[in-house]
Amino acid sequence: MRGGEICYNETGDIMELRAELAALADESYKNFQSRLIPNVDPARIFGVRIPKLRALAKTLETDDFGWDFYEEQMLHGLYIGYCGLPFEKRLQLLDDFVPRIDNWAVCDCAVSSMRFIKKDRAAFSRWLQGYMSSDREYELRFCVVVRMHAYLTAAYIDETLSYLRGLQSDFYYVQMAVAWALATAFVPYRERVLAILEAQTLQPAVQNRTIGKICDSLRVDAQDKQLVRQLRR
Repeated sequence: MRGGEICYNETGDIMELRAELAALADESYKNFQSRLIPNVDPARIFGVRIPKLRALAKTLETDDFGWDFYEEQMLHGLYIGYCGLPFEKRLQLLDDFVPRIDNWAVCDCAVSSMRFIKKDRAAFSRWLQGYMSSDREYELRFCVVVRMHAYLTAAYIDETLSYLRGLQSDFYYVQMAVAWALATAFVPYRERVLAILEAQTLQPAVQNRTIGKICDSLRVDAQDKQLVRQLRR
């Protein structure tokens, strides 16, 4: 035990962890979550709220457990973010984790926990290249969300926007991620993102979703919202 909670070591029992997840489950949240991730079988969802999963992930000493349930997938990603292992070891864990992502929620929540990326952006960017031309939906979404979280900086903004502008994908969750990233970049890099929208080279769905997200932002003034609305395709 650590702090009154179960610690899972290298010989941890998968069923013990699942019992812990079942104890933390909330049926109403399960129903809510099932609607948000319709491609995940509700039978694979316990219904554990994200703050509780984050707290549990911080007690784990290994990711040596199952992948049958949504929350187990989530714990794998959160563990990589919180574990404190050396950088290269985390990359090895990511090479196992990223190809197995099968929904947007696991992707996005996992990335949000990976603050270690910012400690060595150059090395992580080199590793990420192996996935940036993938033909798989959630590998591409992972790349886009990582770029949004860790690479909207002065040193990397041109590289990041070039990637987002050039990413042509018919996958819905990739298009949504690109729009989200561009809209997020609009506030600190207005002129650069506006130039992309004015060029009209994004896929129409991405262009329009980006504009929609910019218009939804409380950080963008009414004048700029009116300006970007005129660039819909």
